[in-house]
Amino acid sequence: MSTTTPVIPTQTKVAIFGTASLAFCGILVETSMNVTFPTLMHQFHTTLATVQWVTTAYLLAVAATMVITAFIQQRFRWRTIINVGGAGFVLGGLLCTVAPQLWLLLFGRIIQAIGTGLALPLVFAQIMTQVPFTAQGRFTGTAGMLIALAPSLGPTYGGLVTQLLSWRLIFGITLPFGLIDWLITAKTIRQTQAPRSRPFPLCQFGLVVAALILLIFSVNNLSTHGLSLVFVWLPLLLAVLAVLTFTRSATRTTHPLINLAVFQQGNFTRALLIYFFIQFIQIGLTFLLPNFAQLALGKNALVSGLMLLAGSLCSATLSPLAGKLMDRRGIRRPFQIGSGFLLLATLSLAGLAQHLSVGLIIGLFVGLFVGFQIGFSCLFNNALTYGLQQLPPQLMGDGNALFNTLQQYSGSLGTAIMAVLITLGTRMAPSASSTMQTTLGTQIALWFSLIIIMIVAALALTTKPIANMADDQHQSRSSNH
Repeated sequence: MSTTTPVIPTQTKVAIFGTASLAFCGILVETSMNVTFPTLMHQFHTTLATVQWVTTAYLLAVAATMVITAFIQQRFRWRTIINVGGAGFVLGGLLCTVAPQLWLLLFGRIIQAIGTGLALPLVFAQIMTQVPFTAQGRFTGTAGMLIALAPSLGPTYGGLVTQLLSWRLIFGITLPFGLIDWLITAKTIRQTQAPRSRPFPLCQFGLVVAALILLIFSVNNLSTHGLSLVFVWLPLLLAVLAVLTFTRSATRTTHPLINLAVFQQGNFTRALLIYFFIQFIQIGLTFLLPNFAQLALGKNALVSGLMLLAGSLCSATLSPLAGKLMDRRGIRRPFQIGSGFLLLATLSLAGLAQHLSVGLIIGLFVGLFVGFQIGFSCLFNNALTYGLQQLPPQLMGDGNALFNTLQQYSGSLGTAIMAVLITLGTRMAPSASSTMQTTLGTQIALWFSLIIIMIVAALALTTKPIANMADDQHQSRSSNH
């Protein structure tokens, strides 16, 4: 690879930073709400299974929006997209700040989710089309640092604001920052290709959204209906049918919602799976651990959020360095380092699950979570960069849409499954105290997390770089510019 430092216009850097900052604000409030669930349960007089929709509905709406980003980015001007996204973030945040009832809070969350869903894919679309190949790992790592910091920092921010002020100010405080990011990005963003008209595949979009909702509905119902035919197996079957129907439709039309030709590249698919599973566990743990601290250990929202702070700072520091490592040494080295840290940290967490206490969480546990974040930093954003680098320019938008959709949906699915596993403790020990039930459910969830991380490590450690891929992709993109 070339050792020459590429020159990137300041306007491009500012636009990327502004878009990433707006996405950061959206994801920050997304995960900040995880530590407020006990407070919301008390204020709105409802259950954990109901309140967790504050996060699940948000993630579903983000994922559904991201499904159509390949179409949107080709059909509309990027400045228009960021204007709609910024307006959605601000309007949704205002509704959440004043929401007197849970349904209005959910409505505001969905509007804000649409704004985040439009902004986030633009971050990586700019990097992959306007940043030279030899700097893409560094830029993705830096932008990804800001975005990946949000889900880890969210519980700390949410706990601090909820404990000292009010959960409503989680939205109020971020609003002016989101507004500034929106205006900066709208002023500086540019695109290399003019929008082009194409029909919107409404039927395919409906099938994808139906599959996403039905799968989450099926998983959520596990906690209240068990293995019910009507509430679990039927929606799961319908979700599978929706996916199969979408696949058939997308392969037979000249204008698919997502071009499934991206899956013909095995390394892209492998990177996509790694990305999905890591985010699944990351968001799942930021839901699981703060709620365990509050429901089982009796700690307040502030302590619950602070548990994850050290890992957040570690992730922020290491993501750009991991991107540089990929630019210089290829994908295998960061994947090897990341897999080792993830396996060691998750195995230790699962092994210590039955001994979890406040002292252990604040002491040894924090160190283990830092180890997890080191592995996360080496794998997460590098998987996205590596996966997109496998695609020709005409499929880049489709690959970017898939990565961003699955990033958000994996978080939604991770939150839902962790909630189910926590309540599984109640079913397994119906006569035990609520503290013991929550502890048992947490133990099950951590061992489940270890199994997922073992799958991630197997995928990462068997990744084989394609010879001369960097040179071929670099020449291809240079000719397009």
